[in-house]
Amino acid sequence: MLEIVFYWLIGLMCLASLVIYWTDWRKTRNRVKLCQAAIAIFASVVVFGMAGMETYDRMTTNYIVETGECYVVNDQSSKGSSNVTLWFGERAYGFKEIPDVAYGPGQLFSCRATMTKQMQSGIDYELRSLDGELLYSTYSDD
Repeated sequence: MLEIVFYWLIGLMCLASLVIYWTDWRKTRNRVKLCQAAIAIFASVVVFGMAGMETYDRMTTNYIVETGECYVVNDQSSKGSSNVTLWFGERAYGFKEIPDVAYGPGQLFSCRATMTKQMQSGIDYELRSLDGELLYSTYSDD
């Protein structure tokens, strides 16, 4: 939910910069200001498009649920952030919460992951042992 708020805030900042660059261009007729306004238009459309799709998916509960065997990889070393990736065969989905169980490419789990349909951003996931015992879950109803 927090990332949607940030998308909307960034979109509003892009829109504010568009207004500033446009008014500067109207005063000076400088081509650089016109190019900056065009870039701000592009950025606003992209960011508002992403925010709109993500918001629509979450408001309409338009989710994809992936189930099956998976393994978890920590992305901290490669991206500098503390996220994890769940790998279902060749498909990978990123999630924010790091599990508090032993994980890695050699550790297989029976997984259920929920992503938004348009953006395929991770919402919740659960890890179960191959025997079916619940090991870790971010779902609030479990």
